[in-house]
Amino acid sequence: MRFERRLLALVSLAVFASIVFASVFVYYPASITVSPVSPPVVFAAGSNANQPDLLGSNTISVNIGQNGASLGVTLHPTYQVTYYKNITIIYNTDSKTYYVYLRVQTTATGLPSGSQLILYIYKANAGRSLSGYPQPTPSGYVASLDLTTSGSTSQITLSSGSWLELDVYVYIPEGTTLPSSPVTAQLLLVYTPSSTETPP
Repeated sequence: MRFERRLLALVSLAVFASIVFASVFVYYPASITVSPVSPPVVFAAGSNANQPDLLGSNTISVNIGQNGASLGVTLHPTYQVTYYKNITIIYNTDSKTYYVYLRVQTTATGLPSGSQLILYIYKANAGRSLSGYPQPTPSGYVASLDLTTSGSTSQITLSSGSWLELDVYVYIPEGTTLPSSPVTAQLLLVYTPSSTETPP
């Protein structure tokens, strides 16, 4: 009987101890502070932004967000090859180097079979000034991106004060039926100060 009482007492003590230890909580303070900055890499108008396009009053419509952190382009190509040169630039306003990627987020669908829609990226040199940003003249091919398929450019180095020129190539086979509504590709401009990391 004594043995059973001792065993019961030990079991009760063990259960009590486990309950006591399980109800200990420690709280450490921590904080996360967000201090927003102006965008160091921005979109800016190219030399052909908002210039006359094909048919009537159409223009090469280039709409840049108020802070240069978004871009909308509308083009009006026709059959065969239509090439849009220097419609926008990507400009590094910072004192440090950034590493840039352009990625197709949503592919352009709805163009006639056999069509092509390609973004061409060139390095650029300083030229005349427009809206506070230098205007480029092409100085070398960097990369291209097929906007009808998913994909991304490889890493592009954008040093302090430098910029990239964006051109668009469109090919629509003659004799095909043109789409009845606009065809859109959605892109992402991704940049990072780290040359060793790739974007998720």
